[in-house]
Amino acid sequence: MNMKRILLLLIAIIGFNVNGWSQDPDYTELIFKSKIRDYKKQKPSLEKLKLSKDDVKQIVILLGNSFYDENQIEDITEKIWLAFNDPKKFDYVYKDLAVRTIPNWNKKNFRDQIVVEPNPFLAEWTLANEEIPYFQTAIRMVLSYYKLMAYSEDAKNTKKNLRKLLYTRKMKFRAIASSDWTNYYLQSANNSIKNKGIVALIAANGQYDFFVCSIDKKEKLKTLFKKINWEFVLP
Repeated sequence: MNMKRILLLLIAIIGFNVNGWSQDPDYTELIFKSKIRDYKKQKPSLEKLKLSKDDVKQIVILLGNSFYDENQIEDITEKIWLAFNDPKKFDYVYKDLAVRTIPNWNKKNFRDQIVVEPNPFLAEWTLANEEIPYFQTAIRMVLSYYKLMAYSEDAKNTKKNLRKLLYTRKMKFRAIASSDWTNYYLQSANNSIKNKGIVALIAANGQYDFFVCSIDKKEKLKTLFKKINWEFVLP
């Protein structure tokens, strides 16, 4: 590879990192306030977790090895595993990441204030009825931060998130119709992206979590997610 191609590659990598992580929270503008009176004191029990740490790494690899190198994949895996084990510690160690997993975390309210939950992962664990729903939410929150997964309750946000996911961020999708909803819009998106060798899968049973992956990797991902009772299907 000649020097010109090396320089172009370095510029592309640097540009991607700057664009992806340039908007760190400005804590002088944030008001930390929780709606939760008392957080759970106990940590999640991993005895109910059939998903091993290596399984988590395989999920990250299958979703992200086209975009992240080995060290980055290891880092994402470690973050997910810490979120599983100790949400309180995760919120403390990775404060910027945790805050940015909150939907519209940087939007001002009617009082012109930005009020955010100070412990997003611990809050999710506190609100969860048991471990499995929390594990599902925690892995989705981390993967969404790295643009490998998304959550959308309507077609408008589904389109918006498709433009954020790494597999589809450069693709164009049709306008939203009044009759659209999340599943139907993802069906339409799949018709557009199948010739690229990729596919969108959505969580079953009325959930709104979804991801895009290579078609040849979807069965492996479905099998891995089933270890936390999470079934993904074609929309």
